[in-house]
Amino acid sequence: MKEEKFKKIVVAATVTAVTLLFILIVFWVYQLISVSVRNREIQKLQDEIAYYQELIESGNLSIDEVYTARWWIEKRALELGMKYPGYSAE
Repeated sequence: MKEEKFKKIVVAATVTAVTLLFILIVFWVYQLISVSVRNREIQKLQDEIAYYQELIESGNLSIDEVYTARWWIEKRALELGMKYPGYSAE
């Protein structure tokens, strides 16, 4: 009887360990995908900021176009989490 009980305990522990390992692997893959998506989003926003800065520095824009380009830069910077000193979004 003790041997059967020991076998049941070993099987239960093995199933629990495999299940836990599977859940951890799924969570790890999800985190890798989330980080990858976020990094691509950050790179896209930084590219847009660089594009608008290049437009402003070219000097071929009217005042309205410069204002619009600076507005887009500020918008993208805020999306990246950058803030003005003392700025509050409330």
